[in-house]
Amino acid sequence: MKKTRILVPTNFSKQAEIASKQSVFFSSKTTADIYVLHVIPSLKKIDNESNTIETIQNKADSLIDPMSGFAGGKIYTRIETGKVITQILNAERELKPDYIFIGTDVSSKPHSSTTLRILNHVDCPLVVFTNRSNKTGCDKIVLPLDLTKETKQKIDQTIKIAKIYKSEVHIVSATNFEDEKMCDIIKKQMHQVKAVFDKLQIKSQIKLLKTRNNIDIMANEINDYADDINADLIVIMTRQEKKIQKFFVGSMAIKLIRKSTVPIMCVSPKN
Repeated sequence: MKKTRILVPTNFSKQAEIASKQSVFFSSKTTADIYVLHVIPSLKKIDNESNTIETIQNKADSLIDPMSGFAGGKIYTRIETGKVITQILNAERELKPDYIFIGTDVSSKPHSSTTLRILNHVDCPLVVFTNRSNKTGCDKIVLPLDLTKETKQKIDQTIKIAKIYKSEVHIVSATNFEDEKMCDIIKKQMHQVKAVFDKLQIKSQIKLLKTRNNIDIMANEINDYADDINADLIVIMTRQEKKIQKFFVGSMAIKLIRKSTVPIMCVSPKN
């Protein structure tokens, strides 16, 4: 049986340190092995005392050494040279991790964020942490629902996390209340999903968020709700049907990640 693996790309920033700590906490619950990856963009940059390979290795060691005793599995460090995005994707293809934990800079540099640029290419769930998401544990999960066919995959990942942490799942939908037919369809789906959690004895609640058909407003409503209940994780899909893929990834996912104070698990749908 393949052991759970977590890939943790790091640039030694505060956000990356949070992602590393969270991976260790997750490992303590699951015995997952952790692979901490740092990418040096160019060997030409290793030309002074502060940027030698040895110094960078020491940075990586100092990041994980204080936490190694708390991990349930082993912690490995990798230092690669080349394009950051390319090396992260190479590591993902090689290691086939179950999760990628990454600290994000998306709020300050949305168009150049490493996080957003790898979202469309990774196959495993990617858990995004900001410098505000430094809380351990996962007591409450927010699960936004829509009518896309990949909903089951998002639910499956939520079930996995809820079982590990004994979490309560908040099933939410940001819906235009003026469209009664759509509201009825969404409500029916929400109750069907709740029945799945009830059968598995996972605590869950339903919340219909009144909003309009506007991506900004919908994202704000979901994030505000997560803040109001002091949630620990939001689970979203990052790629949808091809005809709306650009719309969703370029708008909803970005806005949720940029504004959220809560870690976000981005699930890529499988065929």
